[in-house]
Amino acid sequence: MSFSPFVPLRVFSAYTMLEGAIEPKAIAKRAKELGFPAVAVCDRNGLYAAPQFSDGCKGVGVQPVIATLLTVLRPDRPDGTARVYDSLALFAQDEAGYQNLCALVSAAHLARPPEEPPHVSFDKLAGHSEGLIALSAGGEGALCRLLADGQYGAADAYVTRLMSLFPDRLYVEVSRRLDPVEGASEA
Repeated sequence: MSFSPFVPLRVFSAYTMLEGAIEPKAIAKRAKELGFPAVAVCDRNGLYAAPQFSDGCKGVGVQPVIATLLTVLRPDRPDGTARVYDSLALFAQDEAGYQNLCALVSAAHLARPPEEPPHVSFDKLAGHSEGLIALSAGGEGALCRLLADGQYGAADAYVTRLMSLFPDRLYVEVSRRLDPVEGASEA
C-alpha cells in the first residue's frame, strides 16, 4: 500500500488534536481501531506533531492528514479599534497545500511584531490558499463570533472573502458543545 500525506475530503474522518495530550501515534492506532481510512491532527499555529503522527499512521495503514488551527488577524476592522484574532482550520489537500501550511505557520511566528500573538494577515492567507481545505473553526472562528455578536453584514463579507480564497474548499462547522458563542451564532 502506498501512502501520501494528502487525502480528498470525501474520505476524510477526523480526530482533531487541539489542546489534547494524546500521543500522536496513539491517534493513528485508535483511528485504525475505529475503521477510519484517514485521520487528521490539527496543531494550533504549528505542525509540531506532523512527523510523528505521519509515521504512526503509516505504521497502521491509516492515511495521515496534516492541518493547523491558524490564528488570523480579522480583516476590515475600523481604524482605531482593537485588533481581533480569530482561528481558521486549514487542512493540506495536496503537496501545494502542505507547502502553503508550512509557509503560513512560519509567517505566523516570524513575520509579526513580538508583542503580538502568532498570526497571519488575511493578505498573507490570500497568497497561500492553494491546496488547502478551510474549516470555519467553530466558536473560535470569525464567522461564528460575528454571527454571535449580531454583525450579520460583517459575517457575510467575511465568509464571502473566505469563499473567494477557498473556492469549493470552505466548510462551515456547526458544533453542539454548549459553548455560548456557538449557540448565539445559531440564533
